[in-house]
Amino acid sequence: MANLRGQPSPFQQSLYGFLQTLFAFALFAIFVIAWAVQTGSIGLPQWAKAWNNATPEEITTYTAALVPSVCILAAIFFFIGLLVMRRERMANANGMV
Repeated sequence: MANLRGQPSPFQQSLYGFLQTLFAFALFAIFVIAWAVQTGSIGLPQWAKAWNNATPEEITTYTAALVPSVCILAAIFFFIGLLVMRRERMANANGMV
């Protein structure tokens, strides 16, 4: 069956690559900033440290829920990136791009 979509234009390919790069830098920056805040290199203002009168148990619960959720989101983004790269590699191997 013939490919009905055709090949993307060079502008579309460039835009797609630019958006992928921008997304990768944004994801990397999130982890760098989180690490810098965690180590104390970047000081947070007092309003950001307030837990609105939360108990230590609530703080522990929220912290325990936040870390796995961030790791799961990072894993999802990573695997989506891998799938996109594999798709592009297969398209290049088939001579579509």
